[in-house]
Amino acid sequence: MNDASGKPGARFTLRWWHLVLAALVVLAAAIGIHVALRHNEFQRRLEALRAEGYPTNFVELAEYTKLPAGVQNGASVYVDAFALYVRPADDANVPFLGKAKSPERGEPLPEPMARAIADCLTGNEQCLALLHEAAGFEQCRYNADYKDYITGLPDLTSFRHCAQLVKLGIVLHADEGDSDAAIRDIHDGLQLANSLRREPTLLVYLVRVACNALTAGGLEQALNRTTFTDEQLKELEEAFAATAGNLDFAEVMIMERCFNLEYARDPLKMGGRGWRGLVFRLPGIRRRGLTDALNYMEDCIEAARLPLAERVARFRQIEEDLNELSALHLTVKLLAPNMCRVAEVDLRLHANLELAKSALAIERYRLATGGVPSELAELVPTYLDEVPIDPFDARPIRYKRVHGGYVLYSITEDGEDNGGIEKEQAGRGKPYDLCFIVTR
Repeated sequence: MNDASGKPGARFTLRWWHLVLAALVVLAAAIGIHVALRHNEFQRRLEALRAEGYPTNFVELAEYTKLPAGVQNGASVYVDAFALYVRPADDANVPFLGKAKSPERGEPLPEPMARAIADCLTGNEQCLALLHEAAGFEQCRYNADYKDYITGLPDLTSFRHCAQLVKLGIVLHADEGDSDAAIRDIHDGLQLANSLRREPTLLVYLVRVACNALTAGGLEQALNRTTFTDEQLKELEEAFAATAGNLDFAEVMIMERCFNLEYARDPLKMGGRGWRGLVFRLPGIRRRGLTDALNYMEDCIEAARLPLAERVARFRQIEEDLNELSALHLTVKLLAPNMCRVAEVDLRLHANLELAKSALAIERYRLATGGVPSELAELVPTYLDEVPIDPFDARPIRYKRVHGGYVLYSITEDGEDNGGIEKEQAGRGKPYDLCFIVTR
């Protein structure tokens, strides 16, 4: 026989497929080592975050957001208030909550509208009483279990409806000259928004922003309809300053990071079914998704800690970098929220609050001098520590006097000074500014 393969001492013959097999084994080993090293690095980064006191999953997030020992939780009172809210009829002559248009600034409420608003407030007397009671609590926490987060919250539209209801109260009481009641309503509106302070996720933060914006709009309406004392104006200044002081966009990002990591661990939580679910579960894609989620959120947290005027540009760059990633980064490309837009909305809230504080300082100046200042610098240092800054470009808030009053405005995210043109004046799709106008 010529076949010597079974004989002792037979020589091994290297075949081409031996080389292919060896290459595949080496490649598999290299990939395994690479994946293991990346996983170990990812775990080390998580441990470093935990060591700094930051949450990285739902269990840790629940601990991170829990109320301090001995602090009463006002959330249940708000939930009771939401349950008692009575929506006005669709054809009710009520602005904000209905289809009726609010009168021009400074114009008294038409009698039929004033009656309709009064009826709406009377029908919601119990709801408003509980909102005022809840405003007396320093802390709130609506949901302690983040595994099914949104279903653990009250319907988020309840917050907006109640903020609109409070704004109705501000307008009616100011129109009636009841400044004490208007101030109470403003406090209640600010506290309703602040009750969401411990709730994570961007969706809830956007609701918080909307509630604060409604209350700032109520203040604008009130300043056009009635006169406050200097002490009352100072009280409102402190309330709006406290609201601004409670804003921490980086903290919002830190809590949102937990959701991004949990979604990367299990994309089904974000609806990753069908072919998506299968792709997301591939070992390489899944682990890449976890690392990408962590990298993306760390970039966002860093951006949220920048000075206000620098944030939007950095968030835009983060979004551009995300869009340029390859298909290997599928998870983060599909699941990452649009942080840039949220950052713009956050700056709008800061601008709204700066405009409100500036208007209150001008009204104090008006009480003392009988007129409005020619420039905001005249308010320093008696009424303001410094000229307020527009968070969109780090320049002073824009201000101009008009007949009977003044216009304060921010340029917003388009970066253009449009001369204090409101959205309603500009028309659909046209550039506008974020304005606070008093013409009384």
